[in-house]
Amino acid sequence: MWLRSEALGLIEESDSNIIMFKKKREEGMFHIGGLSPTREILMLFTICSAQGMVQASLAQGFLPGIMIGEAFGAESTDIAWYPAAYALTSGAFMLAFGRVGDIVGHKRLFVAAWGWFSVWALLAGISVYSGSQVFFDICRACQGIAAAALVPSALAILGTVYKPGPRKNLAFSLYASGAPIGFTLGAVFSAMLAQLATWPWVFYINAIACLMYEGLAYLFVPNIGRKPSSTREPFDYLGTSTIISGLVLFNFAWNRAPETGWASAQCITTLIIGLLLIAAFFPLEKRTAHAIVPVAKIDRDAAWILLVEGLGWSSFGILCYYAINFVIRLRGDTMLSAAAQLSPVPPAGIAASILTSNLLTRGVKPPVILAFSLIWFCVGNIILATMPVHQTYWRNVFWAYLLSPFGMDMSFPAGTIMLSNLVPVEGQGIAASLIATVVYYSQSLGLGIAGVVEVNVANGSVLEGYRGALYLGVGLSGFGFIVGVGYAMRCMRQNKTNPGSNESAEDPQPTPPLAASSEQP
Repeated sequence: MWLRSEALGLIEESDSNIIMFKKKREEGMFHIGGLSPTREILMLFTICSAQGMVQASLAQGFLPGIMIGEAFGAESTDIAWYPAAYALTSGAFMLAFGRVGDIVGHKRLFVAAWGWFSVWALLAGISVYSGSQVFFDICRACQGIAAAALVPSALAILGTVYKPGPRKNLAFSLYASGAPIGFTLGAVFSAMLAQLATWPWVFYINAIACLMYEGLAYLFVPNIGRKPSSTREPFDYLGTSTIISGLVLFNFAWNRAPETGWASAQCITTLIIGLLLIAAFFPLEKRTAHAIVPVAKIDRDAAWILLVEGLGWSSFGILCYYAINFVIRLRGDTMLSAAAQLSPVPPAGIAASILTSNLLTRGVKPPVILAFSLIWFCVGNIILATMPVHQTYWRNVFWAYLLSPFGMDMSFPAGTIMLSNLVPVEGQGIAASLIATVVYYSQSLGLGIAGVVEVNVANGSVLEGYRGALYLGVGLSGFGFIVGVGYAMRCMRQNKTNPGSNESAEDPQPTPPLAASSEQP
C-alpha cells in the first residue's frame, strides 16, 4: 500500500509538472491558452493557405488572361485588368477590413471572407455565359474584396496568438511562404484547366476550395480579437469611404491610361479627384476620434517600412505580369509550359522563409533583412528586361523565378514583424491592414504605371514595350533598395546612440505609436 501510494504520488507530481510545463510554454509563446500542437498546426495551415489562395487567385488573372480576353472579344490592353482589378480592390479595401476585424473579431471576419471568396469565384466562372467583360471584371474586383478581408484578419490572428520571439518569426515566415507556393499552384492549375478543359473551371475549382477552407477556419482558428459590445468603437465611415474612393480612382486612372491616353477626360478627372480624396483623408483622420488609421500616431518608422514595401512589391507585380506574357506572346509557349516554368518558385520561397526565420533568430535586424530583400526584386527584373526573345529557359527565366521569391519571402515577414511590434496586441488589425494594403495595392498601381510606360516606349514593338515596363520594375526596386539601406543605417545609428530605444522598430516589445490608447483588448 505504501509503495502504491508513493507511485501514485509520483505520477500525480509528474502530471502536475507536465501541466505546469505546458502552461509555461503557452505563457512564453502565446498570448492565449489552450492551443494544442495539433490545433496550432491546423490553424497555421489554414492561415498560410489564405495567403496561398490570395496569390493563386491573382495568378488566375495572369495565365488564362489571353484566353479569357478572346472569350469576351477584349482588346489586348484590357487583359491587364484581370489581375489589376483584383489587386486594386484587395489593396484599397484592406484598411477598412483591418479595422472591421478589430471591432467584430478577426476569426468571424476570416470565416466570412472565405464564403464571400467562394461566391464571387463561382460568379466569375458563370460570367462566360453573360458575354460581358465588365461583369467579369466586377467579379474579379469582388474576389479582391475577399482577399482584402482575408489578409489582415490572418495577419492579425498570428499577431494576436503569438508573442514576439522565434515562434512568431517562424509563423510569419511560414505565412509568407504561402505566396510563392500559392501563386505557382494557381498558375499551374489555371493553365491546366484553361488549356485542357475551359477557363471557367479555374474559378469553379477556386469556389470549392474556398468552401473547404471556410470549414477549416471555423473549426480550428481560435476565437480572438472581438471586443465586447459595450467597448466597441464607432466605425469611421467618412474616412473609410474617402480613402477607398481615392485609392480606387487614382489607380483606375493609371490602369486606363494605356488604352485611353492621358489626354482623355476620363483619366484626368479620375486622377485629380482621386488625389484630392487621398489628400483629404489625412486631415480627416487627424480630427476623428476613432480613425480607421490613426494618422496622428504614425511615426517615421512605419512610413519608412511602408515606402520600402511599396516600391518592392510594385516591381514584383510588373515582374509577374510581363514574365508570363513574354514567354506566351513572344516565345509562343503554351500556358502549361509557362506554368511549368514557375517550378523553381515554391522551393525558392520555402528556402527564403527558412532563411528569414533563421536570420531573425540569430539576431539579424528586420530593417537589414527588408533592405536586402529588395535586391532580389531588382535582380529578377534585370534578368527579364535584358533577356533575348529566343534563348534557353535555363539562362534567364529560370534564374529570375529562382531568385525573385527571396524578395517576396524576406520583405513581407520582415516588414510585417516590424509593424506588428510597433503596436499593442489589440491593434494588430491596424498593423496588418497597413502592410497588406501597401503590398497588394502597389502591385496593381505598378501594373498601371508599367502599362503607361509600355505604350509610350513600344513604337509598334511589343518587345520594346515589355522591356520598358521591366526597366521600370528595375528602377522601382533599385530605389527601394537605396531607401531600405538608408533606413537600416538610421536604425543602427539609433541603436548605438540609444541602445534601449524602441524607435527603430527592432525591439521585440510592442510599443503603441500606431494604436489609439483608448483601445482595449
